[in-house]
Amino acid sequence: MEISIIIVNYNSRPFLEKGLAALITNTALPYEIIIVDNHSTDDSLPWVRTIKNSRVRVIWNDHNAGYAAACNQGLKLAAGRFLVTMNADVVVPPNWDSRLAWHLSHHPSTLMVGPKSLGIGGRQWAGPLNFSQQLNTADRKFAAHNARQSVPAKFLIGCLVFFDRRLLSQIGDYDEKLPLGADDFDLALRIRKKGYHLRIAQDVLIEHAVHASFKRSDPATNDQLATASWDHFHRKWASELQTYGWNRLFEDDTPVFPHERSFTA
Repeated sequence: MEISIIIVNYNSRPFLEKGLAALITNTALPYEIIIVDNHSTDDSLPWVRTIKNSRVRVIWNDHNAGYAAACNQGLKLAAGRFLVTMNADVVVPPNWDSRLAWHLSHHPSTLMVGPKSLGIGGRQWAGPLNFSQQLNTADRKFAAHNARQSVPAKFLIGCLVFFDRRLLSQIGDYDEKLPLGADDFDLALRIRKKGYHLRIAQDVLIEHAVHASFKRSDPATNDQLATASWDHFHRKWASELQTYGWNRLFEDDTPVFPHERSFTA
């Protein structure tokens, strides 16, 4: 098994259906898909039961365990050499996985790689497209123009991240005290503080609906989980936040930890 893909689903059935179809069609490496459902209250359960694919496994939680805990559940079952955790509202283009694997394999100090995207901000935003809005066509343009190019990053948005088993052995599992949000910032700091790097693959473009689960879930529950996540994150990284501030930790080009160089692309 080359790649294990862990999808965390919560009330995202229409997006999950589209994203799963793209994964099955467009993943080049031998793969398995592990869907971890956090006790969805929409029609995810009856729909997933219709899937007839031996490479797709499902974990049904009897409560909302949170995003980080769900990722860990999937990772414990994963058999792949490469590992992916992703949201249910992500769509991938053809050969997305082999390209991300190339970047990870050719940058030995890098523990995690992320793509460019049509639906997220920051340095991973694809920018305004002056060509096709269709993902596969746009991705082909990106792949041709930016073949095997990547840039260092201070963090990667957690909608889809690509790594291997070094991350689990060197950094550890996802922090389960981060049930909704901040898990990507936490992982980034843990990776960087340990002396490793993150990179953005410039030649891979995904589509992300952004907060599809949020919009189909109870706002009060979302707020409660998000508040718990961010409170824990700020306590955990209080010293770094006080010393450097958010902008230097995550936004600007200035190095923070001793081994880091400038983050200028």
